[in-house]
Amino acid sequence: MLDFETKKLDTKILKFIRGHSEKESTDEAFNGLALQLFAYQYRRNILYQRFCRMEGKGPKNVLHWSRVPAMPAAGFKELVLTTFQKKNSIKIFRTSGTTHQKILRGAHFFDTLRLYEAAIVPPFRRFLLRGASGADLRFLISSPKDASDSSLSFMMGVVRRKFAKGGGRFYIKEGRPLFKELAADLGRAKSKVLILATVLALKGFLDYLKKEKSSFRLPAGSRLMETGGFKGVSRSVSKAVLYAECKKVLGIPANDCISEYGMTELSSQFYSEGPKGLFRGSAWTRTIECEGLLRHFDLANRGSVMAVQTEDRGKVKTGGFELLGRAKGAELRGCSLSYEEFIRQ
Repeated sequence: MLDFETKKLDTKILKFIRGHSEKESTDEAFNGLALQLFAYQYRRNILYQRFCRMEGKGPKNVLHWSRVPAMPAAGFKELVLTTFQKKNSIKIFRTSGTTHQKILRGAHFFDTLRLYEAAIVPPFRRFLLRGASGADLRFLISSPKDASDSSLSFMMGVVRRKFAKGGGRFYIKEGRPLFKELAADLGRAKSKVLILATVLALKGFLDYLKKEKSSFRLPAGSRLMETGGFKGVSRSVSKAVLYAECKKVLGIPANDCISEYGMTELSSQFYSEGPKGLFRGSAWTRTIECEGLLRHFDLANRGSVMAVQTEDRGKVKTGGFELLGRAKGAELRGCSLSYEEFIRQ
């Protein structure tokens, strides 16, 4: 159960999200709430407080959101980063991987999902449903039931509940893609369709259709969302090539293909329209560069840390940011010089 201070802060963040779901926020408005959140996390997230002290920063000398110390994403693998007792978690999302892999999986703990769910809906409506309202949703993604610790699957569950009224269908069952069933359903489509897929599953489906010598001209207004990239996979396909295949095989124009960028360590998502579009976030997020790497600030991350230093290379431009790929692990140290020392303590 949330205490009074936490409920009060959550109310402010929810009001901010709902009040700015269709418009940009001023830097002044964002900064005021961001500094309140930083002070709250500094007091309550003890490991983060120690990290901030090593950076020589705290609520008394951080006067702008861009100066809030950013916890490297690796910290979610090695630390329990919460503003509440771990035992009070109601949900844990973990980074991709399996129990058979000898790697540490990042964990993001939540004591409520109200902020998380509130941050999903407005940008999804803004970027995915423009011109596709009422579309049939087809998920080439594992369902929340099959992947209970996946933030992406949880997000798709929220999307299904909010925009498909419980309809739609998931086409990955227990890790197995149901390409034949998806192809059959798309072949029968009489109204516009919204396909939501990981990029690896999407590429697999496109290859399946080529092998079967099958293609579609989906109804006008159909759109596609892909996410996840080709992380850890030797074979990679450029976004332009992938979207050209979608147009050829599915009949979805490249400009109606949307890329979603999200992280287990964040509560909000970013979207890019078309093969050359910049990723854009919402009014309650900000992104800056640190030595060529992206650093995100997310007000919906109340229960952990607002500022997250990624291992993604990117370039911030007017209106959004360009994603350039993954960085080598050694490059992260320049953005958080004290983290390596901190984690050895």
